[in-house]
Amino acid sequence: MNKDLIAAVLLVMIVLLVLPIATARPAYLEAYRQQYDIEGTRLDACLNCHLDPNGGGPRNLYGLAYAESGRDFGSIEAVDSDGDGFTNLEEINALTFPGDPADHPRVTSDNSPEAEANITDPADSPEQETSEETGSDPAPEQQSPAFGALLAMAGLLSAVYLVRR
Repeated sequence: MNKDLIAAVLLVMIVLLVLPIATARPAYLEAYRQQYDIEGTRLDACLNCHLDPNGGGPRNLYGLAYAESGRDFGSIEAVDSDGDGFTNLEEINALTFPGDPADHPRVTSDNSPEAEANITDPADSPEQETSEETGSDPAPEQQSPAFGALLAMAGLLSAVYLVRR
């Protein structure tokens, strides 16, 4: 085969690998945005369901409840997933993370949440209990964007090697 053709094919493969990474918006986060109109707020993040701010990996208590509900946000609104005394919906409305027991709405004298939130950095919160979900997952987990970048770099290095050969 012609080296130029091989290089062109590898270049196209690299572009196809990188393009979805650059435009990726996980489907679950997009559904969350549409359900609760949180785009641009601190809740517009993978930390709603995951311990890792970049998404993927172990889920927090809210993420586990979401998965167990059949991926239905509405069905877990009245649940207190993180056990902090506030329902998931109360936490979302107060712009606090429903899967982080250290991040919850402020409490007034009558024990109801105020509009203002007790905003903490989820990275500073104590370790949360997680467990791996059992059973089949109808929608596969999104891979980390770094995985695609590694594939793109491998393709690029292969193309450079073949062109120089």
